[in-house]
Amino acid sequence: MRRALLVLALFLFAALPVDASEGRHAEWVDDPILPDVQWNASVDIGYISTAPLVKNGLVMVKGGGDPMTGEGAGIVAYRADTGAEIWRTVHTASEMGFEAAPLMHIPSSNESNTCSPQTDLVVTGWTSGHLSAYELTTGIEIWNQSTSAPMWGITGGGFLTAHNEIVWPTETGVLQVCANNGTILNIHDDSNLRTYRANLGIWMEMETDANGSISTSMGWLQGTESAYLIRYDSNSTPIESIDIPTLANLSGTWRIRSTPVHIMEQGVLIHLHTQGESKLIRMDWNESGSPVLLDVISLGPGTATTPAGMGFLPVFAGSNDAIHYGIVNGSMFESIRWNATQVVGEISSIQWGEVTAICLPQNAADGSWHIAIDVNHSIEWVPDQPGYLTAGCGSDGMVHAAANDASWLEVRYAPIDWNSIHSLTDSTLGTGDNELGTNDTTEPEIEPGPGQEENGIPGIVWLPFFGAIIFAIVAQFAVDLETRRLIRIGAVIMTMLGLVMAGMIYNTEIVAPPEEDSSQRTRVQTLAPEITQNLGENEALIAFHFPASFAPQGCSPGDIIHIEETISLIIENSSPVSHCVIVSHVEIHSESTVQSITEFSLSEYQYDYEIEQQILGPFLRDIEDATGGADGRWWSYDLNGGYGTTGMSEQALQSGDHVDWHFDVGQF
Repeated sequence: MRRALLVLALFLFAALPVDASEGRHAEWVDDPILPDVQWNASVDIGYISTAPLVKNGLVMVKGGGDPMTGEGAGIVAYRADTGAEIWRTVHTASEMGFEAAPLMHIPSSNESNTCSPQTDLVVTGWTSGHLSAYELTTGIEIWNQSTSAPMWGITGGGFLTAHNEIVWPTETGVLQVCANNGTILNIHDDSNLRTYRANLGIWMEMETDANGSISTSMGWLQGTESAYLIRYDSNSTPIESIDIPTLANLSGTWRIRSTPVHIMEQGVLIHLHTQGESKLIRMDWNESGSPVLLDVISLGPGTATTPAGMGFLPVFAGSNDAIHYGIVNGSMFESIRWNATQVVGEISSIQWGEVTAICLPQNAADGSWHIAIDVNHSIEWVPDQPGYLTAGCGSDGMVHAAANDASWLEVRYAPIDWNSIHSLTDSTLGTGDNELGTNDTTEPEIEPGPGQEENGIPGIVWLPFFGAIIFAIVAQFAVDLETRRLIRIGAVIMTMLGLVMAGMIYNTEIVAPPEEDSSQRTRVQTLAPEITQNLGENEALIAFHFPASFAPQGCSPGDIIHIEETISLIIENSSPVSHCVIVSHVEIHSESTVQSITEFSLSEYQYDYEIEQQILGPFLRDIEDATGGADGRWWSYDLNGGYGTTGMSEQALQSGDHVDWHFDVGQF
């Protein structure tokens, strides 16, 4: 009996989880849980047809005002922590009763170029044809530009370039302005052109000359109400206009009311819409520069639009379902199909903890948001106040907001994050706890608890080693050889457990932070200093350095690629670097670690990756074809130019930190 109990105890000790998670969330058994709703608000601003903007501790919503006259249309800002209203601004020129153009955050910049804003801005377009910028903290209008609005004005969204220029679709073309003052840099205005809720996409091309030098060109893509795809250069000058139904041999009246998604070396994905049906078109340009048709896929009725820019969400949705498509060996295939219905508005992303998901608004009288995570996991966000909805979700990774046509706003976050959110909001607004009615902000001193030494190292770490010693002593007096063997195995396991605990303590209590620039490995900020200039106040930078032979598709040696919802660029690098570098700016919070922003960035780029759980913690094994052990290479990270001294799950991050992952020989 005692032998059986001992064997059972050993099995319990041996049950430490050691598994691998492939890509996204393969190890989950049950659906993840969204944080609870912490506050809500009846905004009283009419139909809310675009996602709330969650930035810097604020939640902002935009509404269309009176459904018949548009009176009262505007933007309302709330504290993310408490839901207290901070400011409300009214756009008096609105008359349509709805406003669908998204809100975009423009961070302040220290750059010296003439378009760099000195303060954070919120930019949006209106059905009146105006493109307006407001100060983030006060709602004061900073600048305003008027464009042609023959029918419904501006209903789509644009993006911010690396030079702090805003490119935005109008009803009759494209407007390109300076972010700081709205000065018009370029404009295309065609009185015969009409667009509706079609966000701008971005196209990129890379060419290699006889000497092996790589040149990059880029511009914008715009869909129209007559189903033409207009391709612009980077100065907003039209290059060509392609009749997509004719290219696809389709008859009838078709429209493009979604973002054209360009995937480098794979073509452009376009969602065509007509009465009762829609088509997914994939096209590209041949060597002579002529458009060619690659795929035509029949979809159900309805269409929804993804964020403006590079389109890292290749998801297409309508009345029947939502589908994520992939491309392998030149062929497009259905990767994931979600049972979301009536998705005819904005498709957006939402992220919390280890979860990166897609938010699909289901437009029905009792509409809800279908939070699609992967093929096996999804969540329904059902608002307390029912209503039709076409607006996507707003999220900064910690605070999540959604609103519907009942002018109802709900905000979720984990209670453990309240202090971080509260501090961030106060920092943004320049307020303190005294202004909120609390006086004592000093944290109480915490006495060392049981099992914790005064130097911060828990005394409990020694228990497994003491247990191992006791096991070893007892084993010497055991008469039965089998019992002695089992006790010795117990001693070994206790020792291993002690080593694991010691490693955790070492990571969190003893190890000093990396010495900056001590690893002598290349930092992305050294290759391209401009890549760090748009780093937000609460953001960290993460870069993945791929050797040429392991570079992911669409990234060539010498390229530095940075793709975000509002910033999309390829920076040519004159340095003789044989690596391709992929870069992201990731918003961080109190729980952010190297592992969490690594997973977020790789998911954002739609890369396959594997994180392997080892006895001393998780480590990044594979990214795409860069698999651990290939040519003796392994993934390891630098923090601010110094070798990472703790595991990626233990290394906390602060605003402004730089994480560079390298696939090097002998780093594992």
